[in-house]
Amino acid sequence: MLDNVQLFLGDCLEILPTLEAGSVDAVITDPPYLDLLGGISISGNGVAERIEESISVGNLWNANLDWCRDAWRIARFGVMVFTSHHAIDKIKQAFPKNTAVGLVVWYKRNAPPSQNNVPHFNSEFIWLFKKAPGLIWHNLETFYDIPIVQAGCFAKERILQDNSGKAAHPTQKPELLMRQLIQSTHPGDLILDPFMGSGTTGVAAVQLGRRFIGIEIDPGYFEIATKRIKQAQQQMLLPLEMNSCPARR
Repeated sequence: MLDNVQLFLGDCLEILPTLEAGSVDAVITDPPYLDLLGGISISGNGVAERIEESISVGNLWNANLDWCRDAWRIARFGVMVFTSHHAIDKIKQAFPKNTAVGLVVWYKRNAPPSQNNVPHFNSEFIWLFKKAPGLIWHNLETFYDIPIVQAGCFAKERILQDNSGKAAHPTQKPELLMRQLIQSTHPGDLILDPFMGSGTTGVAAVQLGRRFIGIEIDPGYFEIATKRIKQAQQQMLLPLEMNSCPARR
């Protein structure tokens, strides 16, 4: 347990049912994507630079929507869910009718080129679902273009790597993007991410003075997330003149 942060190592399908209804203000999460066919083969480009590999990220983690019902039950005000174009309709149908207030487009400037004869997929999407009044929806845009130099200040967050030079997590999101989404909540609000990954949502929550609950099934990613969130908390305790991001050159 960190100050204002609670992290769980385990399967969210087992942990979510133990959390009380309405016990968090918002669920903001990037779950494994549904219906990803084929794989990715990347060298030197993408959300994070990678050694060449071929994987289907959704298949890697057995993507499903079983978590949605409990996430909705636990959320007090709303839910925000990342998705690819493959599952825009399925994500919407997984939540109650007439609760979607918007579909956000994230323009990925550094998206890798397509490997097959398909369009260049340089965008992802975030569904916004309203459960009850309480979130500041007008603080959000429906299109975000995050320049690479603003992707985040933590350890070259765009290319957070392990010791082999491979991406520490294959679906890292920019800290700035997560901060933009979290601006719809209030200082002190409690945010839940059932698919914490490398911890970017938690880092952004700490940076903005929100409380955070994170769940991650993979021990390696859990360790990375815990370390990052601790470092974000330590950074917030530094004097103001030391607590700003260094200029990029």
